[in-house]
Amino acid sequence: MFTSSEIFINLVVITGFILIHLTSIFLLDKKGDVQTFNSFAAGVGISYAIIHLLPHLAYFQSVLIDEFGWSSGLLYTHGVYAIVLVGLVLSYIAYKIDERSFNVLVKKDLASAKKAYFWSDISFHMIYNVMIGYLVIANTLNEPFYVVTYFVAFGLHFLMNDWHLFHHHGESFAKMGRFFLIGAILLGAAISMLWALPYFVLVSIEALITGALLMNIIKFELPDGGEGSIKVFLLGTICSGILFIFI
Repeated sequence: MFTSSEIFINLVVITGFILIHLTSIFLLDKKGDVQTFNSFAAGVGISYAIIHLLPHLAYFQSVLIDEFGWSSGLLYTHGVYAIVLVGLVLSYIAYKIDERSFNVLVKKDLASAKKAYFWSDISFHMIYNVMIGYLVIANTLNEPFYVVTYFVAFGLHFLMNDWHLFHHHGESFAKMGRFFLIGAILLGAAISMLWALPYFVLVSIEALITGALLMNIIKFELPDGGEGSIKVFLLGTICSGILFIFI
């Protein structure tokens, strides 16, 4: 069982994520601001993935080894990393299916294509948010370092996701989509309070999320041509790298 302080910290993180979804469309209303924040978020995400998540993955690999008694072979050395790869590949496949489905449907009926694209996109992000909500409650966020890094990295990640969803779906996201994402986070948190999964399952979920996070950074957040800012990307990378290493 968690202590009252641990429960409080977990709920604060959940509340912070909810506030990001509520306010994101108002925080980034200018194209220039969005591209700048995209570049900064990419720098933070890269630092978080390499400095914080990769060492965690090594620890998670040891958890799987102990849980299943692996003594040698590919699973002994690459089990959790294969799950990360699955998360990345599934995220990419979901993105490409959305894109191709929209391109097919738009030739028949634009309104139906936009509606199908919206619900497909939102459904994927809802599943992602349910997993995040579950992990926030299931994990013990009692160390200030872990709370700060977790919230900063995923908070910026949510902010950029929201902007991309708003950019693609407009009023549909503003009026409905963001509230479905909030509901998904709350659903994940509620499930976590009622149903405790085995630790190796939590490890697998976090590995899947890591893969999805890496895919998101590569596809949407890294500076692209003249649209991103290399200076801001480096600023985000250096500042967050120092934070994750020394604080």
